Amino acid sequence: MIASVRGEVVDIALDHTVIEAGGVGYKVMATPSTLATLRRGTEARLITAMIVREDSQTLYGFADADARDLFLTLLGVSGIGPSIALGALAMYDGPTLRSAIGDGDLTALTRIPKVGKKTAELLVLTLRDKVGAYTSAGVAVVGG
Repeated sequence: MIASVRGEVVDIALDHTVIEAGGVGYKVMATPSTLATLRRGTEARLITAMIVREDSQTLYGFADADARDLFLTLLGVSGIGPSIALGALAMYDGPTLRSAIGDGDLTALTRIPKVGKKTAELLVLTLRDKVGAYTSAGVAVVGG
């Protein structure tokens, strides 16, 4: 498991970056907001989640551990794969997404690409008590 990648940013595309660390270029999928914080030729560190499938091994990068943890939590919902989970984090920041799930806001959740009403309902049903809410200070409150 690769938990983070630190190195020189050698490429930035619309949906990924390449970070060279120890002579190896790691392709890391990320949201546009995460990619916007990177500059080619500078050093960067991304917290990562490595998803291993029968036909691929893919790194997903995040600015912080909270975003990575929310991504992994979303993957625990039936029908939610990495592209939908990353799309959710591209659409909403962590606190907003947590609030939408906690409040059962199906309108907000169906704005996420590839998420229809049934998937939004499943997100709420499965995660409402797991994602926690945020106080006005941005502190997570589990079960609340």
